[in-house]
Amino acid sequence: MKSIFRKSAKGLLTSLLLWALLVLPAQAQNSYYFPKTKNFDPNIPTPEQFLGYGIGERQTRYDRVVAYLQELARVSDKAKIETIGHTYEHRPQVILSITSPQNHGKIEQIRQEHLQLADPAKAAPALTKMPVLVHLGYNVHGNESSSTEVSMLTAYYLLANQDPETQRYLQEAVVFIDPALNPDGRDRHTNWVSMHQGNPAVSDPADREHNEVWPGGRGNHYWFDLNRDWLPIAHVESRNRLEFYHKWLPNVVIDFHEMGTNSTYYFEPSKPYSSENRLIPRSTYDGLNVLMAKYHAEALDELGSLYFTKEQYDNIYPGYGSTYPDFQGGVGITFEQASSRGNKQENSLGVLTFAFTIRNHLATGLATVKASVENRETLLRNQREFYQSALTDGRKNGVRAYVYGENFDATRLRKFTELLLAHRIEVYELDKSLSADGKKFEKGKAYVVPTEQPQYRLVESIFAKTKEFDDSVFYDASTWTLALAYNLPHAGLKSKASAGKRVTELAPTNYTLPAQSRYAYLLDWADYNAAGALYLLQDKGVITQTVFKPFTASTSTGPKAYQPGSITIPVASQKISADSLYKVIHYVAAKKQTNFESVKTGLSVQGIDLGSNNIQTLKKPEALLLTGQGITSYEAGEVWFLLDQQLHMPISKVELSSFPRLNLNRYNTIVLVNGSYNSLDKTAVERLKRWVTDGGTLITFKSASEWAIKQGIAQGKVIAAHDTASKAGARIDFANAAPTEGAQSVGGSIYEVDLDTSHPLGFGFAERKLPVYRNSTTILAPAKNPYSTVAQYTKDPWLSGYVSKGNLSKIKNSAALLVSDQGQGRVILFADNPNFRGTWYGTNRLFFNAIFFGSVIKTPGTTVAAE
Repeated sequence: MKSIFRKSAKGLLTSLLLWALLVLPAQAQNSYYFPKTKNFDPNIPTPEQFLGYGIGERQTRYDRVVAYLQELARVSDKAKIETIGHTYEHRPQVILSITSPQNHGKIEQIRQEHLQLADPAKAAPALTKMPVLVHLGYNVHGNESSSTEVSMLTAYYLLANQDPETQRYLQEAVVFIDPALNPDGRDRHTNWVSMHQGNPAVSDPADREHNEVWPGGRGNHYWFDLNRDWLPIAHVESRNRLEFYHKWLPNVVIDFHEMGTNSTYYFEPSKPYSSENRLIPRSTYDGLNVLMAKYHAEALDELGSLYFTKEQYDNIYPGYGSTYPDFQGGVGITFEQASSRGNKQENSLGVLTFAFTIRNHLATGLATVKASVENRETLLRNQREFYQSALTDGRKNGVRAYVYGENFDATRLRKFTELLLAHRIEVYELDKSLSADGKKFEKGKAYVVPTEQPQYRLVESIFAKTKEFDDSVFYDASTWTLALAYNLPHAGLKSKASAGKRVTELAPTNYTLPAQSRYAYLLDWADYNAAGALYLLQDKGVITQTVFKPFTASTSTGPKAYQPGSITIPVASQKISADSLYKVIHYVAAKKQTNFESVKTGLSVQGIDLGSNNIQTLKKPEALLLTGQGITSYEAGEVWFLLDQQLHMPISKVELSSFPRLNLNRYNTIVLVNGSYNSLDKTAVERLKRWVTDGGTLITFKSASEWAIKQGIAQGKVIAAHDTASKAGARIDFANAAPTEGAQSVGGSIYEVDLDTSHPLGFGFAERKLPVYRNSTTILAPAKNPYSTVAQYTKDPWLSGYVSKGNLSKIKNSAALLVSDQGQGRVILFADNPNFRGTWYGTNRLFFNAIFFGSVIKTPGTTVAAE
């Protein structure tokens, strides 16, 4: 008996020790984050138990976050986890869905009934028993890392807390937890902080832990800001997330962020009117935002945390994670927490700890769930009324439908249509050809988008041009007309067009495989995919040429006209056999979905022949992109992304500090995006200048163009922007300084330029009028050489967005794109960024032209200084 007793006592002691090891740390963690909650299910592991350290003690790697959520889904019948896609670095994008076991048992029924709210053609479902849908989206900016830690605590609380209030939440809500909208950027930041974390932690703001190296963890793999990508959906993370979003249409969406260390906490409402979109019903801003704010204020008041509202942050642009839901009948809300950018950091109020930032976000996130449940029917009813009012507003609109089309570039037309369909916008085939606004739209090459549809407000955002605003200072872009970004001919119709079949998905791309030729193959440069096809040919060692004059060829399928920029591939000149070349042509056509034609003779039906001196052999681009401190990472990422994803063309990304040691002979193209290049000394500048004069092509954007001119690398003249609203000696109240001076910036607006389509940089464009995006005050004078100003702002260029009168007067008739010949080489100077957010398909072709045709540009006449 004694032996049995000793064994029992030993077993009890072991159990108590195990309980102490598991429960006591959990209690310590919970006492900080959940001081009022005691009734937790011990079968649900805390984050601390699973990870081996307390939340807030260090940054958690994304794979460990996912593993913890997977464990919660394994042990709890209240949680399900799904993978909605993968990032560029192949990290899984996961969503943890939390609701009662009963709701999980009928989750598809819940989803289908909820979607009826968005369909005015269907009877409204009963709201009394319908769950509210809450989506908590964390960490879209990778180095704003506190919120991903919050995702684990929030999931734990909702699953482990056994209080009646929480059980009600699970009965009346489905909560979606997206632990990191930007997993790649998060891990980049996590690795940085973990590498430099001290023990004890260092609070000095100058410490390396708090100062990431360029480009930092904010952006995704390609350094993009995913919080601007909900509308253009340029990136795989956004496309995956948008598909999940429209699968559910949540009622409430929270977008968790961080801001400067010396700030406090921000939640909406945003600044009335000036930071709000006019297309959104006032009930969202004056009603729902205000209603939710009371809960958020109460949660932070209880903690004694400082906060502010109605200031600074933007609710205008539909592409934000907290604004897109407003366009879908939900309420999207931005949370901004002062950032510790590491474990702890000194600020104006003392020392800000990582744990403190986590606790604030946790409190407002849980308050959101509470607010959503307690106002469930209000939120559901708002979503139903939102889509009903969309039909009403669409009918009232003077434009009954938008028609758009493209007669020459099927790829660009397809990409735009795919974007509309991804946003669940109703698109119809054009039933018969028509003319509108001076443009011709052909049946089979054009589509109709009615305004009287549930997605009316997104339709207006994508097609309409805006010139009237409630304010003159913008947090970000002031316009986002994607029809202009894609440079697609479009027009608003006062009456309904003759619409045919509704388009729900696009048929697979048709491409033509040419008959084999022993003479030459031709590739039309008008199609957007032609650039990728050209690089693939060059990468396979195929000799390619481009034509400078139009001609009509006698192809194997009949006569066909070709414009300047078209690619010729002579068979006899290749280093491979005719049969091998034909196999390459087949491969490229299939890979890039591009049409080739074959010819048996070099004698054209009309225009130049295939042996003309107006046909030049192209060099395969060997490109370099300078990166690093002082250079705009977004624009550098846009170059990398476009070449990588659209052309599958590698580009060397080299730190600015390494430039003096580079062997420049291996590159024939160098790209300098917006940024500061003052760290390059005179010797480095002279090296770059010699490289250009020896035959290199230097491509510059915005401030880099200004720098190249000032350094004498390129010839040109910079025009000073209208940078102040005050006259010399004028007196203005200090309180008005920010709005007065801020109104002089060019924060993002769209203009019209006249493009020389006969110039190699203008090859492939069917029209001379081209919309361009401008978000800087770089203004260049036209060149004195009459052939060097490739694109010039028109005398009345303003199309959409805000611009001050002073800056507009300077922009008028200025140069948008210049070429400066320097010895055997040239500098191609963009006043703007042709690749903005990876979605300006209309102008990134200019950049592709600079990459491929830069080496064959020979400007007639003598290049002299601009004036």
